[in-house]
Amino acid sequence: MSQDATVAYLGFHEKDNLGDDAIYDAVKSQLPGVVFNDVPRLAHEFVFPPSAALERARRPSTLVMGGGTLVGVRYFRLLARLGLAVTKNIGKYAIGVGVQDPGYGGRGSGSGRSELTKWKPILAGFDSVSVRGPRSVELLADIGLTAQVTGDPALILPRPEVPVTDGLIGLNLGYGDDLWGHDPAGVAEQVGIAVRELAGRGHRFVGILMNPSDRKWVEMAFAGVQADILVPADAVTAAREFGRCSAAIVCRLHAGILAALADTPVVSLEYQPKCRDFALSIDDEGSLIRTDRVTGAAVVDRVLNSLADATAIRATKRAAVDRLRTQLDAEYSALRRQLGVAAG
Repeated sequence: MSQDATVAYLGFHEKDNLGDDAIYDAVKSQLPGVVFNDVPRLAHEFVFPPSAALERARRPSTLVMGGGTLVGVRYFRLLARLGLAVTKNIGKYAIGVGVQDPGYGGRGSGSGRSELTKWKPILAGFDSVSVRGPRSVELLADIGLTAQVTGDPALILPRPEVPVTDGLIGLNLGYGDDLWGHDPAGVAEQVGIAVRELAGRGHRFVGILMNPSDRKWVEMAFAGVQADILVPADAVTAAREFGRCSAAIVCRLHAGILAALADTPVVSLEYQPKCRDFALSIDDEGSLIRTDRVTGAAVVDRVLNSLADATAIRATKRAAVDRLRTQLDAEYSALRRQLGVAAG
């Protein structure tokens, strides 16, 4: 192994969001022994004289853009340019990244109609660009760039091996900066209707948070129903919790991704286009209900149908995730060769 294998990593981990941490953990697992230096991301990390983080990232190294919806967001474009500048352009990899859909009008989306075109000269010089799902491929094709679907990097984390608890339904709610319909309380209210109906049919629930700030929405949905609410320590633990469930109602993108890793059937509340992008990558578009169209009755119907067809859903999901894990392995193998690093 190279004695000085180093990457400058651009992502948004260690900010109380288990999804971003899942990506970071997955990437690190594929590059054993490599030193990771973060590209500074927040204002306080850019203190002058240059911060220790910036000085570490400045050493000649390979820029690795983690997964997550980075491409097409102005904020991350500026950070990507910084990463390219300080790493001396030795190597540039974007593996399993998401592309912000300019058709989404979220209040904090950070993406105007012309933003994506500004990414073309950046990504055109990368050694490799692969994306989360088919919609991301289409968006890059619109600006003249070719990419393949490898799926989200978190899919390459270890698969949980846990017994399924009959009748246990996982619940995850959380909306990030905004959602279709701009009404998080309304979504929680409709999910609460579904929870009470399903509880009346004998099902039990567990809340699985991807971000501590999401607790209020899960508590709202659980009003009148006894259920534990868990804050998993890491992505592997979260995947195990989803693996215990017969089915899950998920909102946060990486709740759906970790449930897919566990083969768990889901009803996916599509709060932003990235949820559809991922669902398409595993042939699971039928699991989606957009948050501006969700009703309690629709959630109940989808859950009951998923439970009735669970064996087939689990087999289909495992095959799709296996296909993407193979793609991700090929991408990380190429990156390891560039770094002179042996597989773990």
